[in-house]
Amino acid sequence: MDYFKVLIVASSGKGKTTSAKDLDRDKTQFINTENKPLPFKGNFKHHIRPKSLEETREAVINGAKDETIDVIFIDSLSAIFDMVLLDCRKKYKGFDVWNAYNESIANFIDLIKRVPKTVFITAHYEILGIEGSQEKRVKVKGRELEGVIEKDFTIVVYADSRLNDKKKPEYYFNLFKEGTSAKCPPDIFGEEVFEIPNNCAFIQAKLNEFLN
Repeated sequence: MDYFKVLIVASSGKGKTTSAKDLDRDKTQFINTENKPLPFKGNFKHHIRPKSLEETREAVINGAKDETIDVIFIDSLSAIFDMVLLDCRKKYKGFDVWNAYNESIANFIDLIKRVPKTVFITAHYEILGIEGSQEKRVKVKGRELEGVIEKDFTIVVYADSRLNDKKKPEYYFNLFKEGTSAKCPPDIFGEEVFEIPNNCAFIQAKLNEFLN
């Protein structure tokens, strides 16, 4: 069976973490590498705050093996980049820092791809020059991985917000938007659907429907 890995990209305050609030609290592993309070009431039965890449890898491996866990939510990839670079700078010098950094990130993403469960992971973006135009891409340290993180994810959504007719904030995901690296197989949500609710439980239900 195939399992989708969903990358949720946005700047701060666009609802990346909040998108996890409707996931099953007993069957979701929440890996909190940001080490921040949850922005909603309640908690997850499997809520972990790893302090290093090694602890994060161990949490992912244990979550993959645990039959009571259906979904893994990692918040965030950006925090993982920071902890990896800090660790590499402690151990290496010069170009060896970036060689070790790139290898560590590549190995971690490969681990995520091999998890036999749906994995959601959040990230921040930066604006890069891609083929002559400006485009939002996942922000990463160093040049080797710059602009290419998205290739390892089947679904990349961009979280955004706007005021609705009642002048209240409305949060949503873009499945496609010019100037971003958003992408999604059209058969999952429909060929004419380019926006969906900011809700990982909604995405998980659609993925289960698609795969079954």
